[in-house]
Amino acid sequence: MTQQDWQQTTVDRVGEAVKALRGDRSAQWLSDVTDELGCRVGRSTISDIENGRRKYIAVHELILIAAALGTSPAVLLTFGSVPDGELELLPGRNTSGIDAADWIGGGRLNRFTPAAAGLPQDHEPSAQLIAAARERRRVNSALIETQLGGLTDYPDPALVPALKERLSGLISRIRELGGVIRDGGGDASG
Repeated sequence: MTQQDWQQTTVDRVGEAVKALRGDRSAQWLSDVTDELGCRVGRSTISDIENGRRKYIAVHELILIAAALGTSPAVLLTFGSVPDGELELLPGRNTSGIDAADWIGGGRLNRFTPAAAGLPQDHEPSAQLIAAARERRRVNSALIETQLGGLTDYPDPALVPALKERLSGLISRIRELGGVIRDGGGDASG
């Protein structure tokens, strides 16, 4: 596949996703929702994307359209290939839809997929920051659910001290990696 073919295939995949996800609602409806989100993507632009007349999609358009449809840009970019369908992630580099979605969403590209062959390794500090931030979110959720006690079937409240310690360590690591932590840590360790 040539570079132009790859570019058009990527745009066409997004167009198919937009058309499918908006369903019976009009392109004007979608345009109006993007406007409500703060930046209108015009009806004619949406129509051109859906019908393959557009050769590119601007990043802001991708983000706005995804939000207006109640999904993520990764879903639009990998539409019809998750989990195991093949997707040409980069020109001449194929991977599964789920590996592509993970990578687009900030995860690491599976090193064992043909798409990763010969590519530079992940920028390690960035990869570590994303991983630590995701782990912080998981630990914080577990801490909240554990503190709710009888409202959930979550593990024993005796885990609270260990979860708080883990959360504190993650916050320190995120700061070391240059991450931004809200005042108070943005967590439930209170």
